[in-house]
Amino acid sequence: MSTANPSPLWQPTDEVVAQAQVTKFQAWAAEEHGAPSGGGYAALHRWSVDELDTFWKAVTEWFDVRFPTPYTRVLGDRSMPGAQWFPGATVNYAEHALRAAETRADEPALLYVDETHEAVPVTWSDLRRQVGSLAAELRALGVRPGDRVSGYLPNIPQAVVALLATAAVGGVWTSCAPDFGARSVLDRFQQIEPVVLFTVDGYRYGGKE
Repeated sequence: MSTANPSPLWQPTDEVVAQAQVTKFQAWAAEEHGAPSGGGYAALHRWSVDELDTFWKAVTEWFDVRFPTPYTRVLGDRSMPGAQWFPGATVNYAEHALRAAETRADEPALLYVDETHEAVPVTWSDLRRQVGSLAAELRALGVRPGDRVSGYLPNIPQAVVALLATAAVGGVWTSCAPDFGARSVLDRFQQIEPVVLFTVDGYRYGGKE
């Protein structure tokens, strides 16, 4: 707000408001879950506070959150701090991160650019295939949910694949860059005792190997 002119500096047009995702969500939630159909954002916010369980159930449906193991209720414990959401449910990050492969298989999921400044695309289908292959290998190596997996890697597509493959099998991922000194790397990785370590034999910086 301007002190000289108390009117808003910018307001969305009616068309922009109508096309906003939150407007579409409110209309859908009104039809499916009894949210207020009018009143705009303020009414939707009030409903989200008054009908906490219903609101968050609607959010998971709107965003198509996939629960391999279903939840028993939305809010199991309202204590703050310590609220328990969706008890009994499981969610896999890799599954959700790779969902775009279902509809955008040939579009780039990653654009890798190194010091040569040449962008190398990795499509969604390629990324999902590589993640699936590596996840199968991690399982064959005995990696189980909760196991820690480390990456001593630069910012390369393979690091993304390793992260997602770890998430796919329920592992916990941690990483640091190859320019970290040995002491720093040991301090980080020794604490978590990884069962698998991904690494490289070198990296490039400033044109030097």
